[in-house]
Amino acid sequence: MRRTMMFLNPLLIHNEKRRAQVEQIAELLSGYGSDVHLQETLSAHSAGQQAADAVAAGFDSFLVCGGDGTVFQVMQGVAGSDATLGVLPFGTGNVIAQNLHMPRDPLAAAKLLLGSQSRAVSLGEVTLNPTGHKRMRSWYFFIAAGMGVHAALMNLAPTGQGKRRGGRLAYFIGGFHLLIDHPIQSFQLDLTHTDGATQTVEACEAIATHVSEINRWRPGGDPFASWLRVAWVPPTGRLGLGHASFHALVTGKSEGHSGWGNLPFPQYVTVTRMICRPLNGTQYRAPLLVEADGEVLGASYTVIAVSDKKLNLLWPNHQKDSSTSL
Repeated sequence: MRRTMMFLNPLLIHNEKRRAQVEQIAELLSGYGSDVHLQETLSAHSAGQQAADAVAAGFDSFLVCGGDGTVFQVMQGVAGSDATLGVLPFGTGNVIAQNLHMPRDPLAAAKLLLGSQSRAVSLGEVTLNPTGHKRMRSWYFFIAAGMGVHAALMNLAPTGQGKRRGGRLAYFIGGFHLLIDHPIQSFQLDLTHTDGATQTVEACEAIATHVSEINRWRPGGDPFASWLRVAWVPPTGRLGLGHASFHALVTGKSEGHSGWGNLPFPQYVTVTRMICRPLNGTQYRAPLLVEADGEVLGASYTVIAVSDKKLNLLWPNHQKDSSTSL
């Protein structure tokens, strides 16, 4: 880390304790010879351009002090470059840090990253029309992307302030209310398997995962693979979606099991590409929302695939005595 840019989400680095942690981390990096600069993200959608400008200015390392959403935004400007990205868990979910098996304490995580190696990971790519825009746009993602009720859940807390106040409990409560109030709507799912074969199905929920763990859920993705692990649920009602969600989170049972009252189980398939689109002639009560890494990007239609770009991610070595690697 010769020149390091630390990106700070001002909505998460909001109190004296967290600010002090950021300053401690900056001092730690400076003590090991890094030229450290602190940069607050100017808005939720500016961080990618800020990161791209920093890459052009010669910064070789980026540390994100925020949650998965901040990492998602910064990643847009770093993906495909020679720069290295590191994650410091200041957010609510911290799914990326979970998959790196990092401590939740940001200072402990920073010490761990000092002894880490940069590894080139694959990325997913989601393409759609952003809300209010006519032209298609693409984003890179690291965790997962998809369409359905889970995307509506992400939309419940669109700001850092809302996430900070409610935390994880807000998502559980929001998910419960969504199962009661939000319409369960079917859409068309076009899948391209790893052998090139194609399949078209109807689904009411679909998410293409890139990592192995998303909190309690273990979808079985692989951040180094050239494929995505898709979990989808056939058209069903509220009880059926609740049944499928329970087995995805708790039992791990999937397609092939027989459920009570023919309720569906989650179905899993490995693909290189997934297209979600509305069913012809269907009038929808609510938009079919699309999310990537927890950020709602648009609605109605999306192409989700493996990107041809890589991301150099600091990957902890997890030595028994981390002090020996500092």
